[in-house]
This record gives sequence, structure tokens and C-alpha cells, in this order.
Amino acid sequence: MAIRYELDNGVATITIDRPARKNAITLAMRTEIEAAFQTAQDDHEVRVIILTGAEGNFSAGADVGEMGGGGLRNSLLKMRHLHRMARGLAKTEKPVIAAVEGVCIGMSWALALACDMVVTAQDARFQFAFRHIGLAPDGGAAWLLGQYLQPQRAREIMYSGRFVSGAEAAELGLALEAVPAGEVLARAKELAASFAVAPTLALSMAKRQFSAAPGQSYDQALDFEAATQSLMVESADFREGTTSFKEKRKPVFVGN
Repeated sequence: MAIRYELDNGVATITIDRPARKNAITLAMRTEIEAAFQTAQDDHEVRVIILTGAEGNFSAGADVGEMGGGGLRNSLLKMRHLHRMARGLAKTEKPVIAAVEGVCIGMSWALALACDMVVTAQDARFQFAFRHIGLAPDGGAAWLLGQYLQPQRAREIMYSGRFVSGAEAAELGLALEAVPAGEVLARAKELAASFAVAPTLALSMAKRQFSAAPGQSYDQALDFEAATQSLMVESADFREGTTSFKEKRKPVFVGN
């Protein structure tokens, strides 16, 4: 298994663990990552997820050694595996934090952008290198980049295939913050710990609202908000939140 899964105090950490190849993702690993996110989604003990890479690199992207060959049928199979993995991450209803050090290339950068937030090392190296190997973007990379950046900047990064440092990524809004190398996972865990004691269902509903917003009108967003808020007032965490406020004490949310 090249994907490690650990659970500690409500935080599931999914680690891409193939350091000899800078954590390049094989076809089999795509299935493992998809399964890891499904496990985290289904486990009520998990309240937040961290995605990271082993030994100083996030991931060098798809394993180039597996690219090409096998004809159209095999290429479509690989894309189906990739898209199941990408959807498995993006559709997870719990907060997901990408902790990025070293290289974060191609589909792996797309995975990071599909997370709720990215904490990066200042000297991390992000790249969409598709042009360098004669491929169009995959993993939803063009769509995701276009959600974060104005069109010309998104196209410049994609068309040039240049490296973007962690510091620049934070300046452009592609990362929440850039911290010194070696401090990334600790900072991600600090954020995760704060989310792990939050009302899990409330964060899940907020995430649904953010996810739905690009395809909604303002009126549709308000209608969706009314439906989700009406559900939340029936939750145990809402009762705890309002009770603790009245009693002037810190709330203890259980995630229900």
C-alpha cells in the first residue's frame, strides 16, 4: 500500500507514500486514494482530513512510466480511475486540508486545489507540466485553476508550464498561507484541530453551500440556504451551541 491512513483525535491524515518516486501516483494508487477518502467520509469519528505526501514532497503527479500504451480503451480506463479519485476527494463533505512541501505537479496540484484549503511551504514547487509532455490538462486542473484566478493568469500558468513557488501560490490565492519548510504539517494539523472540535454537520452544510454556489443564482443560493439551515436547527450541536452561549461556557460539539 502506497497510501497511509491514520486517525487521531478526529483528524484523518492521508499520506501519499512513495518517496523513491517523489510520490508519483500510479493507477493502483488512484484507487487507494479514492478508497481512503471514502473511508474518511463514512467514518463518523473523522471530522477533518489532511492530504499530504511523505518525506518532503507532496507528489510529482501521475507516474510517467504508466502513461501511453494500450490504445484508446486503456487511456479511457486510466481517466476513469483518475476521475473517481478526484471526485472522491472533491465530494467529501468534511473539511480537507492539503499540506504541501516539495513538488506538487500535474494531477497532484489539481488534487490540492480541490481541497478546501492549501497550506504550503514557501519553497514548494507547483507546476502544471502538461505542455511539456504534449498533453491537455487532466484532473479538473483547468477548471479548478479558473475558479481561483482571473482567466489570463490561469492560462499563463497552464500554457507556460512554469513553476509556481509556495510563496507565489499564497500571493495568488492558490494557497491559504505559505510557511517555512518543515512547518507545513504542523500548521495543517493546527488548523485541523480547530475544525475537529467544530460542529461537523454545520461545516458540512457550509461546504455544500460553497460547492453549489458557482452554479446558482442569488435566489437559488438563498433557497438552498433556507433548506440547509432548517435542517441544522434540529441538530444536537445547534442545541449545544445555543445552550452553551446562554450558559456562558465553551461549547462541546459532538458532530451530530
